Amino acid sequence: MEQQQAQFVKTHYADLIRRVNGVLPIADKLKTEKIIHQETYSEINVPYTTSMAKMRVLLEALNTDNAKCAFYELLKAEEPLLVEELEKQGSSSQTSHEVQEAKSYPQNTKAKESERPAMEIITEKKQLSRWNKFTIKYRKKMEKLYEMRESLYNVGNLFFCKNKDYIIGSGGSGTLVYLGFKRDGTEVAIKRITKNPINDKVFENELKHLQKIQSTNQSQYLVKYVDLEEDEDFYYLALHLCDYDLVDYMEDLRQQEKPVREIALKQVVSELLHGLKALHCDDVIHRDLKPRNVLIDAEKHAKLADFGICRKLEEGKTTVYTVRAGTQGWEATEILNQAENGGYKKSSDIQVAGMLVYYIISEGKHPFGELKDREANIKAGKYSLKDVQDIVAKDLIEWMISKEKKERLSIDEVLKHPYFWNDERKVAVLKILGDRKEVQQFKTSENCPELSNAVQKYTEGKSFSDWKSKPLQRWTKIDKNLPENLLGLLRFLRNILVHNEEHFHHVEFCDRFPDFFISLYKLAKHMNWTYLDTERY
Repeated sequence: MEQQQAQFVKTHYADLIRRVNGVLPIADKLKTEKIIHQETYSEINVPYTTSMAKMRVLLEALNTDNAKCAFYELLKAEEPLLVEELEKQGSSSQTSHEVQEAKSYPQNTKAKESERPAMEIITEKKQLSRWNKFTIKYRKKMEKLYEMRESLYNVGNLFFCKNKDYIIGSGGSGTLVYLGFKRDGTEVAIKRITKNPINDKVFENELKHLQKIQSTNQSQYLVKYVDLEEDEDFYYLALHLCDYDLVDYMEDLRQQEKPVREIALKQVVSELLHGLKALHCDDVIHRDLKPRNVLIDAEKHAKLADFGICRKLEEGKTTVYTVRAGTQGWEATEILNQAENGGYKKSSDIQVAGMLVYYIISEGKHPFGELKDREANIKAGKYSLKDVQDIVAKDLIEWMISKEKKERLSIDEVLKHPYFWNDERKVAVLKILGDRKEVQQFKTSENCPELSNAVQKYTEGKSFSDWKSKPLQRWTKIDKNLPENLLGLLRFLRNILVHNEEHFHHVEFCDRFPDFFISLYKLAKHMNWTYLDTERY
């Protein structure tokens, strides 16, 4: 029996490399039973390598019949259908020459075509036992796929149809995106990537970032990695199926009433920026922000996607130098002004994210104009925000798209901007800043010249510079000693909120003094005052 089990492993060496999915559970048990050493286990457990690569390492470590028998027993427990099928094939399925050729196939999957062993298309008839319905847009197509589930093309745990009717996206170098299922019934978008030296690097980079960011606190704002399979010619990257990209979603929203549309678009702005925060918190620069790389799921939540050309900053560094990447019309000023190689900073992402924010709020316009003029305008810092009426939104966008990268906000500062303050948050900011000792004791420039100068700077020419002459109807008992500047109004509002909050009417106040919260934000930033955790709101 032991000889038969060991021979099974030798005979089906190449099949096992291609078709075993649960490599890590088997490796865990073999390590526990001391069949494989820690060094081998560590090599198998390296992040971002494919199942095939892990399997090659494991099989190479099974250098005794006893080890092969232990592997066989564990494989039979993990994947009994695979073992049963291979045993029915018998020993005639592969010659000893083919086994040796499979052993020589390089672990990094980048061998020349002539060095690769012959691989047959994986056609194992695994059945879909269920369908976990989620998508709305693609529901009818998924129903048709499920109806013909017995004839779907199958690679490992993934099922799809190659018919063009089920292609939902495409990319460079022959990349196609199919509708499909994972074996457990999960709906997925299957990104089929042709294997070649260029694509290999992009694929490995995308896989690395997809797997790494799943564990972050902000991962709900990033497209979710589901599974990975591969055959001789392609990688099959399974991702969470989303119903739209941003371009198609905005077209769909145009059928909605304006108030509904504006709320939905503001949510997209917030969620895509939280997705960017997830990357920046991990010191990753996206480098290809654009409308097509923002996806919308069936519940209308935005997900940042496509991490193939992301780059991670080295520890202690703020810039990554690499070949220029990105999409025409969606690149930062400093990248366009450089030659072949670019120095990418987080602020490079911020400027392009600002272009995206304008694109969303203006419902399809670009702050730097039409595509033919866009690069020249980005280089010159020549923009127009005429299609956005909200002055708070305009202020945010201007900070983000500044030609000078040092003037751009960080992603944390972006998310703290008053454009994202709801009524609850406005009240919280007024109370927290109004209670600061510097604010309560501020009377003359002698107290704090820096604060005095900043208050004057952010009051001059603003709608609230003579706020006492423009009181709201319910405002009573205005202290005549309060100055008619930013801090005077802040102290007055703080007192209202403490004693009679119902007298503070958010809409009426913002209509009367639309630039007040912008100035308050700038003052707090100037003075380095902390006031709120962005995650609470």
